[in-house]
Amino acid sequence: MNATKAGSGLLLLDLDGVVVFESGPPLLEALEILRLHDGLTTLLDGLDMPVVVLTHRSRREAAQILQAAGVEVSRLGGIMAAEELLRAGLKHGGVAGVVRHGLRKSWILPLIEERFGISRKDIAFIDDRLENLQDLLAHGLGLALHAPSDVVTARRALVSFDFAEALERIAEWREGRLGGGIVALPAREYSVLEWRRTGLHTRRQGRHVFNMARRVGRAMRETLRLKRAS
Repeated sequence: MNATKAGSGLLLLDLDGVVVFESGPPLLEALEILRLHDGLTTLLDGLDMPVVVLTHRSRREAAQILQAAGVEVSRLGGIMAAEELLRAGLKHGGVAGVVRHGLRKSWILPLIEERFGISRKDIAFIDDRLENLQDLLAHGLGLALHAPSDVVTARRALVSFDFAEALERIAEWREGRLGGGIVALPAREYSVLEWRRTGLHTRRQGRHVFNMARRVGRAMRETLRLKRAS
């Protein structure tokens, strides 16, 4: 991964549902965060552009999860976590905007452009939530890759995607052979094997002021929604 090369594009990665998947009974005996891809650092090392993780988790929490998932944080272009999203949200949406919309990922685009010297039209993003992809596309993102994310309890399997295949789509887009917009990555089914286990879960890793603030924000937005509906 080249963390400094500018002007060559940039890859944003969501964390949950793209790099890891959190599940519990009946798939697992207890709540646990699972790795989705083997050898991810090696795959990302082949890219000639920065790779940045964009997550609603806190920076400390995200770094711990990435390490457990076999991703060397020092070799990433960076982590844009809840802390950065909050600052960007307050800057571009104000307190009212953050309360109304939560930590919208599109608010981070100006900071990424400034920090890496890369236009948002040259940024690709892999996320499992369509609303996040649609939000960033509406604000000028170049390529949105939708990651399938599910479980098949009967076969103790995860539904995810082939990361190498995702990188092929990004290469095609950079070469002008694939248009922008949302591209759905084909679903692949993977057995839950021991190497996927991290020993981490949200209850243990998620005790952080930003996670508490997110829960408060969700509760406030739900209250406002119910008031408008009544």
